[in-house]
Amino acid sequence: MKTIDMYFDLIKKNKLRLAPMAGVTNSPFREICILNNSGFVTSEEIDATSLVYDKSIRTKEIASFNIKEKPIALQLLGCDEKIMPEAAIILQQMGADIIDINMGCPVPKITKKGKGSALMKDIIQTSKLVNKIRKVTKIPLTAKIRSGWNEEDQNAVEFSKMLEEEGIDGITVHPRTRAQRYEGISKWEIIKNVVDNINIPVTGNGDVKSFEDAELMIKNTGCHSVMIGRSAIGNPWIFNPQFQKLDEIKRIKKMINDIKIHIDYIKQFFAEKNIDLQIKKQLSYYSKGLINSKELRQKIFRSNEDIEIIILYFFENLEKHFNYEDVKLEKASI
Repeated sequence: MKTIDMYFDLIKKNKLRLAPMAGVTNSPFREICILNNSGFVTSEEIDATSLVYDKSIRTKEIASFNIKEKPIALQLLGCDEKIMPEAAIILQQMGADIIDINMGCPVPKITKKGKGSALMKDIIQTSKLVNKIRKVTKIPLTAKIRSGWNEEDQNAVEFSKMLEEEGIDGITVHPRTRAQRYEGISKWEIIKNVVDNINIPVTGNGDVKSFEDAELMIKNTGCHSVMIGRSAIGNPWIFNPQFQKLDEIKRIKKMINDIKIHIDYIKQFFAEKNIDLQIKKQLSYYSKGLINSKELRQKIFRSNEDIEIIILYFFENLEKHFNYEDVKLEKASI
């Protein structure tokens, strides 16, 4: 089977999926999103040089995944024409279903090294890099890009054509420039322009804050799928069409159950010294939008109480948020 056909099969499962986010989309978070129907997931960015030469514990942790996360895309960060293909081979041998090249990260410490969205500045040089990675990759190879480097150089369409010519199987477009980073409104029309000018699958990304937003992006741009990032933090249910149909009482119960499962995943994945911090961090994410969420976050990070007490406190605030005076949620212990 051709790699592009393999990729088409993967995105048919669910048109909504989790975006890679540094420091957020670790293995437990990806698992809870898979549990809630994310079509597939993508790892945090994996630095190619560190993977090939340094072999640091942190890089190994970022690149590791649970079998329950498959199918999974492992995202590769770098710009070196020798190192990137070597790193791609390693990720392929590790069991990646897709290798995704990071061409969108706008963070200065990344771009000043020629990585991330800096790759969009030189189409000719980047085409050589992609060609070399493609030659050693036997699984779907994708790329995540932006609209361009800045307002004066929005070259997403031209850049996407080059990627298609070099054998990329799919492209994710975040329609903000590198200069914008995550500010301002993303221009969905750029996604549509890319869709209209290439023949490989395009995934849209940017300002999708709900299940309805995702459906609207597909309708307005013609993209084949949608990648959701920041709006999935503390809300893995955004991928789940069945969750959208539940009444609010059943939603609460589902949320509580999934949070407990997420905590179990954290305990299984992280070293004991990191578990407490990771659980508090995730509970802080889940508190978004709750009544008294600021006070709740303060309690989560400042309290010396054990994790079970913190969770119970969270549940109590969750119950208050929905104002069901006659509904008593079961308080689950861990």
